[in-house]
Amino acid sequence: MKKQVIFGFCLLCLAVLPAHAQDLEIAVDNANPPFMYNDAGKAAGLYPAMLTAIFSKMNVPVKVSAYPWKRVLKMGKDGAAGIGGIYKNPDRLKIFDYSDSIFSERLVLFINKDKAFNYSGVKDLSGKKVGILLGWSYGADFDEAKAQKAFIAEEGKSDEANFKKLTQGWLDCVVAIELAGQKLIAQEKLQDKIVMSGTPVAINDTYLVFAKSLDKKSLLTQFNNALAGMKNDGSYDGIIKGVISD
Repeated sequence: MKKQVIFGFCLLCLAVLPAHAQDLEIAVDNANPPFMYNDAGKAAGLYPAMLTAIFSKMNVPVKVSAYPWKRVLKMGKDGAAGIGGIYKNPDRLKIFDYSDSIFSERLVLFINKDKAFNYSGVKDLSGKKVGILLGWSYGADFDEAKAQKAFIAEEGKSDEANFKKLTQGWLDCVVAIELAGQKLIAQEKLQDKIVMSGTPVAINDTYLVFAKSLDKKSLLTQFNNALAGMKNDGSYDGIIKGVISD
């Protein structure tokens, strides 16, 4: 009888214990190569590689997953996951705790050659049809001009979709990360159809963030220390070179 009681108590304990602790999840955009994208159901690109390496150095298990950007933002705000490769703006600072910068992205205009114009600032976009990515922020000046409808913002799901519209003449220009746009132009052989602005639309640092409700400041401090260590020992630059040059 005593053995049965003990056995029953053990079963009860097992029932209330979690089967296993889940890995920390970081969500990234699924359509922004070479930085973050979905490759056969897995997150790929610079930011997944970088985040995985940094958390490995911290000895913290992590799962990096790729989703549509709008879903990524919702998951982050709801506290369902951290977000990798996100920009900083005043509204987001109210919601998220930020890491140190993990990379700096140069955003430029890619312009249909048949509709070429000089770009020196957001004012030059007046009346233009501008391709941007759904749910993205492009810096305070651009976002404010967009809100004031200084230009016609056409939101697409990916750079590939926006560049297709651009080459077909449906857009005057597209805002994209310089490295991503250049890689796409080379892959699709669009050098004779698209020109790139010399003046950037913005230069934005990217970050890892968690909703303030999750209280991950201590984890972010560990992350910042590991990131700094990788920058010092050269492994950070090695990841960038390995991914971007692929």
